[in-house]
Amino acid sequence: MMIPIYTLEEAEKSILIRKSVVNTPVSPQINDQIFKIFGESLTPQEVVKRIINDVVERGDHALIEWTKKLDNTDISNSIEIKVEQMEAAYKSIDPKITEVLVKTRDRILAFHRKQPISSWTTNDLGGTLGQIITPIQRVGFYVPGGSAPLPSTVIHSVCPAIVAGVEEIIIVSPSPISSIILATCNLMRDFKVKLRVFQIGGVQAIAALAFGTESVPKVNKIVGPGNIFVTLAKREVYGIVGIDGINGPTEALILADESANPHLIASDLLAQAEHDYLSIPILLTTSKELATMVKDSIEDQLLKLSRAEKARYAIENNGGIILVTSIQEAIAIINDFAPEHLSIITKDQDEILPQIKNSGGVFLGESSCEVMGDYVAGPSHVMPTGGAAKFSSPLSVLDFLKITSLIALDTKTVKSIAPLAEQLARNEKLTAHSEAARRRT
Repeated sequence: MMIPIYTLEEAEKSILIRKSVVNTPVSPQINDQIFKIFGESLTPQEVVKRIINDVVERGDHALIEWTKKLDNTDISNSIEIKVEQMEAAYKSIDPKITEVLVKTRDRILAFHRKQPISSWTTNDLGGTLGQIITPIQRVGFYVPGGSAPLPSTVIHSVCPAIVAGVEEIIIVSPSPISSIILATCNLMRDFKVKLRVFQIGGVQAIAALAFGTESVPKVNKIVGPGNIFVTLAKREVYGIVGIDGINGPTEALILADESANPHLIASDLLAQAEHDYLSIPILLTTSKELATMVKDSIEDQLLKLSRAEKARYAIENNGGIILVTSIQEAIAIINDFAPEHLSIITKDQDEILPQIKNSGGVFLGESSCEVMGDYVAGPSHVMPTGGAAKFSSPLSVLDFLKITSLIALDTKTVKSIAPLAEQLARNEKLTAHSEAARRRT
């Protein structure tokens, strides 16, 4: 196996090039499946539009048919999961796992409850002005299925919504939903929130959340990761509903100097790499010796991993080690790349931190590994990918709140500022605006 070690010039022509999530190529196997289902070759975008349009037109009937075609399960009698099923799933799992889930949930909730939130008003500008903060009423959460269900995604997505005061939570996940996911959903019912779960996944689930069907209520916002088809579907319905973002493959940059433990760095890179073939695990270092030791340690540790094939592919094709000439050069790379996760393991890490402008999360020091953030640290593990950390933030309570501006001017203030509005409106050739302002003087 060859784990690549790049110069900066080489990396800028390869692994540091940002690729559009929505233009991610699909495998020949997926293209074959598309042809088998539709009888013709279609792009992922075309597939998404067809399924969305079908759900809009036929509602539940379309959900049932697409779930049968794509997931090979029959949900004709049970699109929605009953409360009794969630309770039964909760009782069926190992009590030790239950304890872990509860402690994790409570820690994530405790973190988000620290988020300062309050409406405010002022009388300093004449009358009353301010901002009224209210929770989004109904939010849909997409929870991926597959061979390795992720209860942590339920916890990290739903907890900030609970703290925000969202009234109704709608969870969708591909059928059949695993017991561990249902048990985790049941844990979220401990709070004053209406929670419903539907066993639908893929594009059809996103369409149902965005437009509503006979069984699935229309939501105001959709949150959660998914494959390329789910991602494209979220982009397609944006504007009809809000979305948390366009989520791409997970990514981690580690900045380390000669003081770092190479075996821990190797473990952290592999932890990212095993997520997916498209994962992006990168080490930035000024030390050639550290680079070589990390490379050797990765090769040794790979032999023991259950997902060695995925991890190997990700590191060889999307990640690797970049040798930089200085820490300042590394900081410039980080701020330009804007990684989802950034670990800083250097002697002067506290001095580096204020210089980081673009990153979804910063994990400072050898003990604060990214895996802790994935599960139990506190902040949501849903973070911006694909360079979106330049303009967006990790999922938080703020994602489930909206601000309404309050304007209640007193008469004296209106008379003093209306001429300004009148003149501005006249300058913009909006005579009705100008007249409406004039009549207040």
